[in-house]
Amino acid sequence: MAHIVGWSKAKKSPRGDAPLALNQRNTVDNLILLCADDHKIVDTKSLLEEFTLNRLMQHKLDHESRIHHLTELQVDSESIVLRMLGGIRGVSVEVSKEHARNVIFNSEKKFAKFMDSFDKHGIEINLNTLPDPEESWEAYWSIGMNIINKSLRPLIEGVEKGAFRHLSIFAMTRIPLLVYLGYKLGDKIPSSLYQKHRGEQETWMWSEQVKAETFEIIRLKEVDSANVALILSLSGNINPDNLPPDVFANSNLYEIRPVGTTPNRDILRNKTSYENFNKTYHEFLSQIEITHKTCNEIHLFPSVPITAAIACGRGLMRDAQPAIIIYDRTGTSYKQTLTINSK
Repeated sequence: MAHIVGWSKAKKSPRGDAPLALNQRNTVDNLILLCADDHKIVDTKSLLEEFTLNRLMQHKLDHESRIHHLTELQVDSESIVLRMLGGIRGVSVEVSKEHARNVIFNSEKKFAKFMDSFDKHGIEINLNTLPDPEESWEAYWSIGMNIINKSLRPLIEGVEKGAFRHLSIFAMTRIPLLVYLGYKLGDKIPSSLYQKHRGEQETWMWSEQVKAETFEIIRLKEVDSANVALILSLSGNINPDNLPPDVFANSNLYEIRPVGTTPNRDILRNKTSYENFNKTYHEFLSQIEITHKTCNEIHLFPSVPITAAIACGRGLMRDAQPAIIIYDRTGTSYKQTLTINSK
């Protein structure tokens, strides 16, 4: 325990000339918790200009604020951290353990729990070793799904045993694998999804300073068929002419897009925007069950941010709603990648 303002006004008393009454210098407001070595450093005469009254007071306040917050957390305030990272068209993406911890703490008032692993980094799905999809198209998606399946086993076992109460998801890779991740996770465990935001300071924190977007379902084309195709124009516009000719010709074509806003990569900066998209997407699935009762599969063409992709796989009614065939862009056209919810 150390005094911030020296306990006396003697010449050698560190910061002792500060205007603090002597009878207040032994109170808790003027005491800071330091080890013996640090106590000696902050009171060294040659370092007093560095360890000023204001600096020590701010350090005390910051530390006490963290302690107050942590001690107020309830038993169920922990969140298991899941990170899935892979290259996107040649660009690798990372999210540090420390940044994930700060985002969870400041967003959800929860503390990050990293499941026991050899590096204490929790659940990590590393897709950086996948082959180039343009060179090994089918192998890329098949190997990616296998890696996700294997990596999620400890988590799924923990969920089934009731060991985990909350999950925080940080993921960035090609869209179809994000959809697959959402499908494998399902909605059995409460989860917080985080969106990577670009700008002067790249962060995974949601922003309440930007407009909350809403979304609409548009029927672009009607044919006498049970087939359904869905375009998701969130990050950018998808030209229906670029769809596979057989899908375009033989499918009832729908689109989900933002209302009154041009699709762009920052469309989901506000968490409410993500929630609005998720609601609209599941409204579409419910609508298909009514208007296309014999539909067995939906062809999905997504141009969406991370969290929207994961949402497309979560919460599907297994064995009840149609299978979803996911396409990804290659050049100017779209190719089939993987299928989820197949019966």
